[in-house]
Formats: sequence, C-alpha cells, structure tokens
Amino acid sequence: MKKVFDFISSGPAILTAAIVFVCGLIILLVIARIIEKAMSKTLMDISLQKFFIKTFKIVGIILLLICSLSTAGISTTGLIAGFSAAGAAVALALKDSLGNLAGGIVLLITHPFVTGDYIEMGDYCGTVKQIDILQTTLLTVDNKTVIIPNGLLSSDEVVNYTKEEKRRVDLVIPISYDNDVECAKASVLKAVKKEDKVIKNEDVFVRVTEYSDSCVNLSVRVWCNTEDYWDVYFNLLESIRVSFKEDGIEIPYSRIDVHMVEDK
Repeated sequence: MKKVFDFISSGPAILTAAIVFVCGLIILLVIARIIEKAMSKTLMDISLQKFFIKTFKIVGIILLLICSLSTAGISTTGLIAGFSAAGAAVALALKDSLGNLAGGIVLLITHPFVTGDYIEMGDYCGTVKQIDILQTTLLTVDNKTVIIPNGLLSSDEVVNYTKEEKRRVDLVIPISYDNDVECAKASVLKAVKKEDKVIKNEDVFVRVTEYSDSCVNLSVRVWCNTEDYWDVYFNLLESIRVSFKEDGIEIPYSRIDVHMVEDK
C-alpha cells in the first residue's frame, strides 16, 4: 500500500517530466528543421548537412532525457557517468572510424575535390562517384569501384586533375638527326593549328629539349579545356605523325647494326 501511495505522490513529478520531455522534443525538432533549412541555402555539402543535423538531434535528445529525469527527481549522476564511460569505450573501439569521420568532415568543408572530379591518391586513380562521411567512392577508367577511407584522403597527397578549367598537354616527339629542326617544328605547328580543341589564345611551345642517343626530342606543350585533355592528347599524336609524313620528317626507331667478319 505504501508503494502505491508513493507512486501516486510522485505522479505530478512524473507528469511534469513527461511534459518537459514532449515539449522539449517538439522544440528540438523545430529548431533542427530551422537549422536544416538555413544550411540548405549554404554551399555546405549535403552529406555534411545531414551529419550535423543528425548529431544535433541525438545530442539534444540525450540532454532532454537527462533534464526530464532530473525534473522527476531521479538522480542523473549515475546516468551521466554511464554515458561518459560508454562514450569513452566507443571512442576507443572506433578510433579508426572516428579518424575517417574527422577526415570526412575536413573533406566536405575544404572541398579539395567534389563529385565528378578525376583524382589520384597513391596507387588509385578514378572519378569521384560519392563522398560519404566515412569514405569516398572512386570509379576507375576500367570500371572498378574503389572505396577509400576519408582518413587517408584528408592526410595524404591528392592530385585533382579536373579542378581547374584548363590543362596543359605535354608531348615529346622524336625526330631524326638528319632532319632539319626548324622544318620539324613547323610541321608540328601545322598539326597543332588543325586541332580545334586547342586553346588558340595560349602560346604553343615547340622546342628541342634533348639530344638522345638515336634522336632529337621535341617537347610540345599546348593548352586545352580540361574535359578535352585526352581528345587533344591522342589527336595530336596522330596528326603530328601524318604531318611529318607529308613534310618528309622521319620519326626514328631503335636499330642495331650487325657487322659480319669472316674468320679465315
């Protein structure tokens, strides 16, 4: 009977705690919605927006639960200590995942690359298909899916090939020592002028850069839009060869002279 009276006497406190929790939850969801709308108008990545909103809700519910229990007269010291111990244990067990989480936040804030960029990191090259909070997914040119932890991407060197609007195409073209260098350079320039995707207002570089054992190397440097890089690269390789053939410029190849000596 005493327990019944104790429960009845504590009824108002429990009711108050329930009201505090429900009202606080409604206010929390309203604030989260306002923050979500405000963040959607910024340039912040959508994955980072979802992560912040979810974290805000989880932390808010935990604090709201502690406040409600305290309102009901229940000691929350042990609960707080339990949450602290559990948090420490989880952090220790998931230290690698937390490193990837921190790396994901850094990537989504600093934007060293975005979805659709072609990047290189270590032994991996590919187009960025998706940036999640823990990992980034690449699609290689031979259609392989590579998943890289964000901790590696945020701490290692990353080459972004498509971040800038234009790129320089570098070629090394060998010619024979018997050919006239100026004629060979003119032949290269003729081929470059025929390539429509080369940016015309950028200087074209064609100079001798090496005298090797069997040939003279011409370095060719032109500029193009980033999305046209490989088209210009392969088109110039093909058109320069055609131009050399028209102008009588020889592309040397390795040869071995064998001398036969008769032993009498």
